[in-house]
Amino acid sequence: MQAKAAFDQGDSETLQRLLDEDQTSSDAMPGEDIGAELVRIIRQIAQVKRHITSIENDLAALRATEMARLEQDVALADHQGRDLLAELAANLAEQVTRARKEYEVLSEEAKKRGR
Repeated sequence: MQAKAAFDQGDSETLQRLLDEDQTSSDAMPGEDIGAELVRIIRQIAQVKRHITSIENDLAALRATEMARLEQDVALADHQGRDLLAELAANLAEQVTRARKEYEVLSEEAKKRGR
């Protein structure tokens, strides 16, 4: 299922990771002796390390998004006793008011010129 979704999306990185995981799967090592068990455990550890690295990369990418930065800015402003979202809304309302006034002025000038 995961491989099909990756294939459909052209996600070669995920496909390669799935292939690598399959090839290094702890089930791929036949045998019941202590050596085979050790190899299976080493492969499981490597697989978990790859998963951790993948999760860390995903987290880093999420933290770099605008939404995450906004959330951090809101938290910082809140810590400072400010409501950043209210400030942003007031700023936007002010910009809209200025734009409307500018539009009205330009509209009146156009009427005066006969347009």
